[in-house]
Amino acid sequence: MRSSGAPVEIASTSTSAVTTTRQRASDALKEVRAAVRAFFTSSEVRRAVAARGASTSTERLDEAARSASSAGVASDGEENGATGDSNGLKKVLTRMDLTMLGIGGIIGAGVFVLTGAVAHDHAGPAVVFSYVIAASTSAVTGLAYAEFAVAMPVAGSAYNYMFATFGEYAAFLTGCNLALELTIASAAVARGWTSYFMSMFGVRANAARLTIWPDVMELDLIAGVVVAGMTALLVSGAKETAKFNSIVTYVSLVVIAIVIFAGAAEVHHENWSPFAPNGMKGIISGASVVIFAFVGFDTIATCAEEVANPSADLPFGILGSLGVCATLYALMCLVITGMVSYVDIDVHAPFAMAFATYGLGWVASIVSIGAVAAITTSLLLSMMGQPRIFMVMARDGLLPAWFSDVSEKYGTPANASLFSGIVTGGLAVLLDINLLAQLVSIGTLSIFCCVNLGLIVSRCTPKRAEWSQRAPPLKRAAALFFNSLAFGVDYRSRAHISWFGVLTLIGVAASTLSFLTIPMTSAPATFRMPLVPFLPAFGVLLTCILIAGLGALAWIRYVVYTFACTVGYLTFAVARHRSESDSSSSGFADTALRYVSLSSFADADEDIPSVLPSLAPHRPEIDSSVRLVPSDHVRSDGFPSGSAGL
Repeated sequence: MRSSGAPVEIASTSTSAVTTTRQRASDALKEVRAAVRAFFTSSEVRRAVAARGASTSTERLDEAARSASSAGVASDGEENGATGDSNGLKKVLTRMDLTMLGIGGIIGAGVFVLTGAVAHDHAGPAVVFSYVIAASTSAVTGLAYAEFAVAMPVAGSAYNYMFATFGEYAAFLTGCNLALELTIASAAVARGWTSYFMSMFGVRANAARLTIWPDVMELDLIAGVVVAGMTALLVSGAKETAKFNSIVTYVSLVVIAIVIFAGAAEVHHENWSPFAPNGMKGIISGASVVIFAFVGFDTIATCAEEVANPSADLPFGILGSLGVCATLYALMCLVITGMVSYVDIDVHAPFAMAFATYGLGWVASIVSIGAVAAITTSLLLSMMGQPRIFMVMARDGLLPAWFSDVSEKYGTPANASLFSGIVTGGLAVLLDINLLAQLVSIGTLSIFCCVNLGLIVSRCTPKRAEWSQRAPPLKRAAALFFNSLAFGVDYRSRAHISWFGVLTLIGVAASTLSFLTIPMTSAPATFRMPLVPFLPAFGVLLTCILIAGLGALAWIRYVVYTFACTVGYLTFAVARHRSESDSSSSGFADTALRYVSLSSFADADEDIPSVLPSLAPHRPEIDSSVRLVPSDHVRSDGFPSGSAGL
């Protein structure tokens, strides 16, 4: 009898746990429904949430400026001012650290993972033009990032820029897309790491994976182990991460040089014909995917709070790394498509397999080693940005405070790093790289577009501006965006400029010129993006064209994800509004009771608004008939004599 009791007890406990979990999920869903219902049914809640969501945070500009001015400037090899403030990250990164971090973050993902797939599936040998378009878009956006990073040298990157320009709701969506972008980029690169690691031993990557759902779900345990190792390194410190990145990046650059010179000798011009088998449509589709290869410079801006001399080093690191990587990308695209016909390129390990085909096994081995090194740094830098986004959002109260904790020992966001590592590792183990790359590109492009728009708006908006001052540039920015997106969709569908496309281009030009009617007085003194508003407007147009070139799956992902984030934000915002209202009401009541008990208020005919003018900005709506009660009519429990109390 006793032996049969244990299974019954275990089963009962298991059933109870499942019931509890279901009840918690049901309660959480009810809270979400109630919050959304309150938003749409209460005009008071709707106005409060909308006002808070549209409010900008210009104070972070002042805080960033004070932080930058108080930080010590570290020279190469030194760590002056490395401690930062007691609650912030250590300021240990130098100009060379940033440049190498940028190169390490960019090189690897595009050349060693996506180049073969894009040439094979989209652009053919014209993949080089896909990279040129993506690089041009990234360079224009990089200038905008550089100006913003100088103005706000704090962790958070585009999240902070959107908060200061468009408001809390836009910042929340940007933070969510940044987190998704960096997480998926990390997972995709981790799977690419597995492909090249296996090719070092002459084994195809599929041999190390278990296919569950073809082209969607393949188990990759090696990728999970690599992500765990990178997480441990990131927790150990920013300077340690930078040193490791520099060593591995130098190895990657040496290997890339070998690939270019050895591969150039095996280029056959006939492989470049047809050069663009899918025309401009294929080139733009390819550019929409390989823009994923340039997200490394965004990580530099994310780490701005850890830079010793941000005003000089951030622009140099962002633009310098973009220029080096764009040049190397173009050369390697020409080499791979010249060595092997685009239809025969191995989409998993294009360079290693191409050299093996020509009997250059030694080069193939070096390529595999270099590719593993390059992809390692790309993975490291993608994962470096994630926790800093979570940390800054938690500082603003948009995520639990647990994410904002900085390790006293290492000076890094340890909690957020561990969380990011767990999520990234799970995705890397489960999902296919091609699906991941397509899903991440639309988030990257939307953020690039918003940063370009935000820079124009920020130039036209003075600090602490009222809505009447913010509205004109915001309306012009909306016109620029919708005209650019309309042109992109039309050009994508027709593959040529139609009469409708001409009209939308005229709209783009008109909305860009309209910014010149507003004074542009807000810009940092040390670094400014040139040709504003024309250059950032060109960046908006390019990103919209690339966004329009993405597939339906990416658009569905973006709409669904944005809707889910919006529901999450409304739930949080309504709960916060109720909490603040309750606190305000409670604070007013407590203060009023304290005043009531004072013997100085002997005149029972004087009303609350006149007696307590200091409470006017904070008090809830009250009945004007409410009167103060003389202190000698107050009972010991604080309520008027003769009343029922609570």
